[in-house]
Amino acid sequence: LASLNHVAPALQPQTAPAANTQMAALVDRHAAAAGVPAAFARAVVRIESNYNPRATGRAGEVGLMQIKYQTARGLGYTGTRAQLYDPDTNLRWGMKYLALAWKLGGNTHCGAVLRYQAGHAATRATAASNAYCAKVRRHMAAN
Repeated sequence: LASLNHVAPALQPQTAPAANTQMAALVDRHAAAAGVPAAFARAVVRIESNYNPRATGRAGEVGLMQIKYQTARGLGYTGTRAQLYDPDTNLRWGMKYLALAWKLGGNTHCGAVLRYQAGHAATRATAASNAYCAKVRRHMAAN
């Protein structure tokens, strides 16, 4: 997901401290509701979109958590792709997907990001998943 992420030049990540604080609080709320550690969830959002709710990935990933529309629909989402750009909506469905990855990954950072990035059926770590996990750990250590 993150490796495919690109952002249109006119849509820059939120950089104002207050905006990031508000968005982090929203991430924390959705993480708690989904049973995902907040620091881990914030690291994933930072890597996926740099807290930019308008981020769009090259493979169709959407919003803060760079969730694909079809993935959200597979989890029960019935809204439109455009509605996934709404931070609250995106975090609800993205956290639901991350929570499943967290459980399938044995409640470990690396196991969860492997399944978040490569799909819930993934079981073998790759160079990409190892690099993603290292980024998650760096972001968590910095916060």
